[in-house]
Amino acid sequence: MLALGLGGSNHDFSACLVENGEIAVGIEEERLTRRKYAVNVNSLANQCWRYCLTARGVRLGQVEAIVADDTLLPSCYFPFRSRTTLIRHHLAHAASAFHPSPFPEAAILVVDGAGSLFDGQGVETLTMSVGSGTGITEISKVFGTNWSTDGLRDTRVYQAGDSDHSLGFLYKAVSRAIGFTLYEEGRWYLTEDGKTMGLAPYGTDRWRGEFHRHLDLLPEGRYHLHLKDGGLLDFVEHALDGFEGDERFARGADLAWAAQDLLETAVLHAARWLHRETGLTRLCLAGGVALNSVANGKILRETPFTEIYAQPAAGDNGCAVGCAYYGHHVLGGHPRPRAPRAGGARGPAAPRAGGAAPRPQTHTYLGRSYGTEEIRAALDASGLPHRRVARPARVAAELLPRGALIGWFTGGSEFGPRALGHRSILADPRRAEMKDILNSKVKHREAFRPFAPAVLAERAADYFDLDIESPYMLIVAPVREDRRREIPAVTHVDGTARVQTVTPEANGAFHELVARFGEITSVPVVLNTSFNDRGEPIVETPGQALAFFGPSQLDYLFLEDFLVAHSVTDLDAVTEEAG
Repeated sequence: MLALGLGGSNHDFSACLVENGEIAVGIEEERLTRRKYAVNVNSLANQCWRYCLTARGVRLGQVEAIVADDTLLPSCYFPFRSRTTLIRHHLAHAASAFHPSPFPEAAILVVDGAGSLFDGQGVETLTMSVGSGTGITEISKVFGTNWSTDGLRDTRVYQAGDSDHSLGFLYKAVSRAIGFTLYEEGRWYLTEDGKTMGLAPYGTDRWRGEFHRHLDLLPEGRYHLHLKDGGLLDFVEHALDGFEGDERFARGADLAWAAQDLLETAVLHAARWLHRETGLTRLCLAGGVALNSVANGKILRETPFTEIYAQPAAGDNGCAVGCAYYGHHVLGGHPRPRAPRAGGARGPAAPRAGGAAPRPQTHTYLGRSYGTEEIRAALDASGLPHRRVARPARVAAELLPRGALIGWFTGGSEFGPRALGHRSILADPRRAEMKDILNSKVKHREAFRPFAPAVLAERAADYFDLDIESPYMLIVAPVREDRRREIPAVTHVDGTARVQTVTPEANGAFHELVARFGEITSVPVVLNTSFNDRGEPIVETPGQALAFFGPSQLDYLFLEDFLVAHSVTDLDAVTEEAG
C-alpha cells in the first residue's frame, strides 16, 4: 500500500510517502524552493509531494490514501482535495512519533504553539495520549483560549495562531523580544527558537518570579499560562526597551533563561502526570516544543520515563510522517506489529499489547540519493578541482585532525532540522577555536551558539551523562567533567551538549568517518553542524553544496566519493597522501 502524508500549516510544508508500512521517501518544501520554512511560497504549486512520487517512480493514481492535518492550507492539497482525509493536528504529531518508534506501547506527549481548533474550547496546545498497536487515545489536553488568527486578515481561514496557555507561543514571543525573528509581516511572524534555547544558559534567574506568577499547574498534567491582555507578554515585549550592547545581551539571556525554565516546569509537570496515569516508562515526543532538546534531556533525567523517542522532524513538517502512517494503519487497516507487554505498563489505564516487535524508523535520511552522473554534471558546471577517492570517510577523518573544515554530502538528505551526517559540516571538536571559526566565518551566526557532537553510540556514556541512544540530536546531556577539556568545541557554556549517537547500521559511511577519527585521535567524537548558511535551508542537491562551498571558508567538500578543493594544489596534497 502507498500512503501519502502532507505536513505543515501555513509554513513548513512537507510530504512523506509510506510504502507497505515503512517510510519510503520524505522531503520538506524548503529544501526545494530554498525558502526557509517555505514561507511565502506558492502552496498551490508545492513540489514536495511531486518529489516523493518521482523519487519512488509512482503516479498519484497509485497512491491509495492521502492524508493531511486540518491546519494545512487547503491549497496544498487542492489538486486532489476530493481524495484527501483531514485529521487533527495533534493526532498527526502523535502518529509521527508513535508509529515509527520502536515501542509497541508508549505514552505520547505533543507540545507546540497551537494545533487544531475545537469549537467552544479553543486551540490544542498540549496533548497527552497513549499509543498501543495502531491506536492512539488522548487522555488529557490543554486548550489555548483568546486565540488570534495567524494571518494578515481576521477573515482568513483559521490557521494555528497565538493564544493563552501555549508554551510554544510563549517561547516564540520571547524569541521575538530578544531579536530572533526570521520573518515578519504585519501581525504574523516566525522566530528562531533554537537560538533562545542556546542563549538561555548565559542568563540568570532574575525574572523567574515574574514568569512563574503567570503559570498555574493544574490536575491531569494541565496548566494555565496567562500571556495576553495583561498577562506575561506585557512584560516580555518591553523587557529590553532602551538597552543596548552588553546589557541588552545580558537581559536577553535572562529572558531566555526564564522562558526555558517555565517551559521545563510545565513540560515536566505534564510528563510526570502522564507517567503516573499510564504506568508506562516509554515516551514519544512531537510538536515544535519537542525540538527543545534541553527539555527532552530533563524529561529523561528527572522523570520516571527511561526510554524516549522524539520524532526527528518534531515541528509541523513532521506531520507529513504522522499523516502517512495514519493512512497506512488506520485508513488502510494494516496492523502495526507489536511486542510483548513491556516498559512498566500497569494499572487499569495502561493498554495491553502483544505480538512481534515493531519495525522502527532507524534513520532520517528520507531524501533521494544523487547518482554519479548527476554529481559529475554539477562538478563540471562548478569548475572546481575535484577527484575521486577510495574510502572517502577515511580520507575525511584524516583531514579533520589537521584543522580542516569539511563539507560532507552523501546519500539522501535528512528530513527535519538537524543534519545527521548526510548534509553536514564537520570539524575537530578538540580544537576550542573551531566554535568561533565556524560561527563567524562559515555559518555567519551569533557567537554564543553551540555546536553538536556526533559520537559512536557505544562510547557515548564515556563522554556524556546519557544511557540511551540519541540518534537525532534531540537530547541535551551533560558532558562528563573529565571530558570537557577534551571536546571544548562541542561543550556549551553550561557544560552540556546536544548529542548525536551514531551506529554502523543507521549511519553507514558517517559512522565509518567518526570511528576512523577516533582511531587516529582516541576521541570518537566529531563536531557536526548543518550544511547551510545563516537563514538558509540545508543543501539538498550536489549543485547547492558546490554553490555553498565555492565562496566559503570550508577547506574540502566530499560529494559521495568525489573530493572537491579550492585549488589543484590542495587537491593534489590530499590525493597523493590518500593514494
